[in-house]
Amino acid sequence: MTEYTFETIDKLLDMLKKKHPKAFFNDELDLKKLDEILQNENQIKSGLQWLGKEASKNQALSKSNFKLTPNPEKSIEFNSSENIFIEGDNLDALKLLQEDFTERIKAIYIDPPYNTGSESFVYTDKFSSAKSSQKPENHFESIHSNWLSMIYPRLILGRKLLRNDGLIFVSIDDHELANLKLLMDEVFGEENYIEIFSWVKSETPANLSRKSKKVVEYVLCYQKLKDKSKFKGIKKTSPSSNGLLNQSNAINILTFPKNKVTTRIPDGKIPKGNYGTDKYTIELLEDTEVKAGFFIKKVTLKAKFKWTQPKLDEEIKKGTFIQIPTIKLSPSYEKLSYDEEVPPNLINHKVGVDTNETASKELQAMLGAKVFDFPKPPSLIKYLLGFSDDSEGIFLDFFAGSGATAQAVLEMNEKDLGKRKYICVQLPETIKHNTEAYRNGFRKISEITHKRLSLLHKKHKNSLPKIDSGFKYFELKELENQGTFVF
Repeated sequence: MTEYTFETIDKLLDMLKKKHPKAFFNDELDLKKLDEILQNENQIKSGLQWLGKEASKNQALSKSNFKLTPNPEKSIEFNSSENIFIEGDNLDALKLLQEDFTERIKAIYIDPPYNTGSESFVYTDKFSSAKSSQKPENHFESIHSNWLSMIYPRLILGRKLLRNDGLIFVSIDDHELANLKLLMDEVFGEENYIEIFSWVKSETPANLSRKSKKVVEYVLCYQKLKDKSKFKGIKKTSPSSNGLLNQSNAINILTFPKNKVTTRIPDGKIPKGNYGTDKYTIELLEDTEVKAGFFIKKVTLKAKFKWTQPKLDEEIKKGTFIQIPTIKLSPSYEKLSYDEEVPPNLINHKVGVDTNETASKELQAMLGAKVFDFPKPPSLIKYLLGFSDDSEGIFLDFFAGSGATAQAVLEMNEKDLGKRKYICVQLPETIKHNTEAYRNGFRKISEITHKRLSLLHKKHKNSLPKIDSGFKYFELKELENQGTFVF
């Protein structure tokens, strides 16, 4: 008969706690919960699976061993600014943000490492496991599992921070696109999927492949709870004449009120009868009259119209400009202002979004050297955040990189004098010695972020001092006591 010492039991409990932390409550093992977990483990699981998934998920559930320590010296307008920059591991930062920002974030934009396998970037973008077997059946584990274990708990925690109407945008390329889609379906719910947007990252792609040139990257978009609200893209800025006739529509009658329709027809009476163009038959049902460029009597036409009478009345009430320019009596309209169009799933210069090349040049001009590889253009982030905006919302980027999201938020405030706030998190990852960033005095990526935020403050403080362009600077320090800082 095997004898168990207290030491053996303690070791077993420690092993269980590491593998199944959800089975413990107030440091005591809940046998019923453990049994439930073990039964679920024996069931066949659907969805994306990889070695270490459960341990990765448990990272999101465990407490952080760090605390947020304010650094007023590195801050700008610490006592008044509502913007936040956190230097440290974003997993711990996301855990600590839960206390004050759960369900308060309007939108998240992140540009995580793409797991390309490259080590030439200013940050390491390689998550494959050197220890993994190279057998074909283990290919997935060797290439993708570490990256998935990295991003999984961060997505779980990010979702908790979002408002119910909140959105998340994740930039990615084809190395992890398929896996990320499956993972986000699990975390956010497939029913809350919005779109995979294709962003034209380069107008002059490198000719490195024998199969295809890499012109686009992708942005996955999910809403925490998908609603029926309409996304807003760009506004039509230049008015254009739009014909009111449509060959595929049924014949209808529209009455245009007097003194509301302009024309180039000379003054005089116009008798009822058949008019029209080569394509359309238009019948004037009652006599009308023109004077000084206006129809001074109502115009009743019978033709294949796009609009109904209520739609015509509504547009005239809104100030839409109606004209019947010639004696053919073919009406058209011009809107004084247009609603934002629903955004297309292709993002390029046609919607006012720049490429990587433009972003690199702008950042190089700002920082004095090319210190960051492939920064995202603020125009891309502004465009995405504008789909469902809140001029007083909080916007989060926990892979802040060079700080493009902070710039996007400040420029959105500059445009409409809004009160949006940003929270940016960046790991103080060491910069390699052989990089341009290192040669220009930067030793950590977070120093690049901090420099950009400081320069943005200087720029906006001079041009628009009423905008909050400062920031509170926090560092993650190992926990010594349970004291917390209230934002």
